[in-house]
Amino acid sequence: MRIDKFLAHKAFGTRKEVHDLIKQGFVKVNDTIIKKKDMHINPDVDVVTVQDQVVQAQLEYYIKFHKPTGYVTAVEDTTDPTIMELLPEEFQTLKVFPVGRLDKDTEGLLLLTNDGPWAHKIIHGKKNIGKTYYVEYSGNLSEDGVNRIREGMVLGDGTECKPAQITLHEDEGVLNEQGDMIHSCELTIYEGKYHQVKRMIGACSGTVTYLQRTHIDTITLDSIEEVGMYVDLTDKEKSIV
Repeated sequence: MRIDKFLAHKAFGTRKEVHDLIKQGFVKVNDTIIKKKDMHINPDVDVVTVQDQVVQAQLEYYIKFHKPTGYVTAVEDTTDPTIMELLPEEFQTLKVFPVGRLDKDTEGLLLLTNDGPWAHKIIHGKKNIGKTYYVEYSGNLSEDGVNRIREGMVLGDGTECKPAQITLHEDEGVLNEQGDMIHSCELTIYEGKYHQVKRMIGACSGTVTYLQRTHIDTITLDSIEEVGMYVDLTDKEKSIV
């Protein structure tokens, strides 16, 4: 790969701005200042530095991210802040994108990659990838409603939902500031239809007040220290498809 293309991908500026960095002697390859903007490198072998800071060779990304509320799951949006604003600029130059989505008011586990075939397997692959949510809700879910979630339900607009797994937490609930009794449960779905968790709970006389995705198959939020942070997936995590 050409050194100027590599540095542009890594968000060091436009090709012209990268050329200026090279011209000023700020770029080294294997500890040698380079002057040729079209020099070819192997990012996996050669050590590239800009102003003596090592540039990471990674060009393919498989990320797990703890999405906070208040951000839309999109690369760009004209009205709301996007998750990409919380991530390194090079993610956009290297065309990293979210795998699936979480609603603006939902937090939790979100995967990102620039490997299109891998993302397609996660979203549309033959393997049923379970997505588990921690749900807080007001109202009471009837036994019939819980059974319909487990057996597969049809929502009011005709949307068919596959059978899901639900575990009600054995607690008495807590009162929120509005005086509503809040209960909680864990819900695992095997598809990703529009507002699906909220609509399923709503169809059973509950109203979701807080929603966090905690698992995608065996991938969890473990190792992510804070909301808004991300880490690379391990090889084991990447192999869920």
